[in-house]
Amino acid sequence: MISKWDDISTDFEQLCKNNNRYLSIYNLVVSIRDSKYSNHIYGWSSVCDLYIVQNEVKHPYDGPRLLVKQLEDDKLEFRYIDTYITKSQWNRVFDGIHGYRKLEKFFMELHWFYPEFIE
Repeated sequence: MISKWDDISTDFEQLCKNNNRYLSIYNLVVSIRDSKYSNHIYGWSSVCDLYIVQNEVKHPYDGPRLLVKQLEDDKLEFRYIDTYITKSQWNRVFDGIHGYRKLEKFFMELHWFYPEFIE
Protein backbone atom coordinates (compact mmCIF):
# COMPACT_ATOMS: atom_id res chain seq x y z
CA MET A 1 0.00 0.00 0.00
CA ILE A 2 2.48 2.69 1.12
CA SER A 3 4.96 3.32 -1.69
CA LYS A 4 8.20 5.23 -1.92
CA TRP A 5 7.84 8.65 -3.51
CA ASP A 6 10.20 7.55 -6.30
CA ASP A 7 7.83 4.69 -7.15
CA ILE A 8 4.76 6.92 -6.99
CA SER A 9 6.41 9.43 -9.34
CA THR A 10 7.21 6.57 -11.74
CA ASP A 11 3.54 5.50 -11.67
CA PHE A 12 2.35 8.98 -12.60
CA GLU A 13 5.13 9.41 -15.15
CA GLN A 14 3.77 6.31 -16.92
CA LEU A 15 0.28 7.84 -16.88
CA CYS A 16 1.68 11.03 -18.45
CA LYS A 17 3.28 9.06 -21.26
CA ASN A 18 -0.18 7.89 -22.29
CA ASN A 19 -2.07 11.10 -21.53
CA ASN A 20 -0.77 14.59 -20.66
CA ARG A 21 -3.97 15.08 -18.69
CA TYR A 22 -2.11 13.82 -15.58
CA LEU A 23 0.75 16.30 -15.76
CA SER A 24 -0.42 18.42 -12.80
CA ILE A 25 -0.61 15.49 -10.40
CA TYR A 26 2.71 14.16 -11.70
CA ASN A 27 4.35 17.54 -11.07
CA LEU A 28 2.90 17.59 -7.55
CA VAL A 29 4.30 14.11 -6.83
CA VAL A 30 7.75 15.11 -8.12
CA SER A 31 7.63 18.23 -5.93
CA ILE A 32 6.75 16.12 -2.89
CA ARG A 33 9.46 13.57 -3.74
CA ASP A 34 12.08 16.32 -3.90
CA SER A 35 10.83 18.23 -0.85
CA LYS A 36 11.55 18.33 2.86
CA TYR A 37 8.22 16.55 3.40
CA SER A 38 9.12 13.35 1.57
CA ASN A 39 10.48 11.65 4.71
CA HIS A 40 7.58 12.83 6.87
CA ILE A 41 4.47 11.95 4.86
CA TYR A 42 3.46 8.71 3.17
CA GLY A 43 1.54 8.00 0.03
CA TRP A 44 0.26 5.55 -2.51
CA SER A 45 -1.41 5.69 -5.89
CA SER A 46 -4.68 4.07 -6.84
CA VAL A 47 -5.18 3.99 -10.59
CA CYS A 48 -5.08 7.77 -11.29
CA ASP A 49 -5.43 9.10 -7.75
CA LEU A 50 -2.91 9.92 -5.04
CA TYR A 51 -3.44 9.33 -1.34
CA ILE A 52 -1.33 11.02 1.35
CA VAL A 53 -1.27 10.18 5.06
CA GLN A 54 0.68 11.43 8.06
CA ASN A 55 1.81 8.03 9.33
CA GLU A 56 2.85 4.79 7.74
CA VAL A 57 -0.25 2.60 7.48
CA LYS A 58 -1.02 -0.92 6.33
CA HIS A 59 -3.65 -2.29 3.99
CA PRO A 60 -6.59 -2.31 4.52
CA TYR A 61 -6.72 1.27 5.72
CA ASP A 62 -9.84 3.40 6.05
CA GLY A 63 -8.61 6.17 8.35
CA PRO A 64 -8.02 9.85 7.59
CA ARG A 65 -6.24 10.55 4.31
CA LEU A 66 -5.82 13.26 1.73
CA LEU A 67 -7.08 12.28 -1.71
CA VAL A 68 -5.61 14.17 -4.67
CA LYS A 69 -7.46 13.80 -7.98
CA GLN A 70 -6.54 15.14 -11.38
CA LEU A 71 -9.56 16.86 -12.89
CA GLU A 72 -10.22 18.29 -16.34
CA ASP A 73 -8.50 21.50 -17.50
CA ASP A 74 -5.38 20.91 -15.35
CA LYS A 75 -7.36 21.27 -12.12
CA LEU A 76 -6.55 19.32 -8.98
CA GLU A 77 -8.94 18.40 -6.21
CA PHE A 78 -7.77 17.91 -2.63
CA ARG A 79 -10.29 16.01 -0.51
CA TYR A 80 -9.54 15.18 3.10
CA ILE A 81 -11.39 11.98 3.89
CA ASP A 82 -11.93 11.81 7.63
CA THR A 83 -15.62 10.89 7.45
CA TYR A 84 -17.78 8.97 5.00
CA ILE A 85 -20.24 11.86 4.86
CA THR A 86 -19.13 13.51 1.62
CA LYS A 87 -20.66 16.90 2.46
CA SER A 88 -18.58 17.03 5.65
CA GLN A 89 -15.25 16.37 3.93
CA TRP A 90 -12.83 19.28 3.53
CA ASN A 91 -12.13 19.79 -0.17
CA ARG A 92 -10.63 22.35 -2.55
CA VAL A 93 -10.33 22.55 -6.34
CA PHE A 94 -7.67 24.74 -7.95
CA ASP A 95 -5.32 25.10 -10.91
CA GLY A 96 -2.79 22.28 -10.89
CA ILE A 97 0.14 24.65 -11.22
CA HIS A 98 -0.53 25.69 -7.60
CA GLY A 99 -0.58 22.11 -6.29
CA TYR A 100 2.53 22.17 -4.13
CA ARG A 101 1.74 25.57 -2.61
CA LYS A 102 -1.80 24.41 -1.84
CA LEU A 103 -0.43 21.23 -0.27
CA GLU A 104 1.67 23.32 2.10
CA LYS A 105 -1.43 25.37 2.94
CA PHE A 106 -3.29 22.14 3.66
CA PHE A 107 -0.48 21.09 6.01
CA MET A 108 -0.89 24.37 7.88
CA GLU A 109 -4.69 24.31 8.00
CA LEU A 110 -4.84 20.76 9.34
CA HIS A 111 -1.73 21.13 11.53
CA TRP A 112 0.23 18.29 9.94
CA PHE A 113 3.46 20.28 10.43
CA TYR A 114 4.63 23.04 12.70
CA PRO A 115 4.82 26.44 10.97
CA GLU A 116 8.57 26.53 11.59
CA PHE A 117 9.00 23.35 9.53
CA ILE A 118 7.24 24.88 6.54
CA GLU A 119 9.08 28.21 6.64
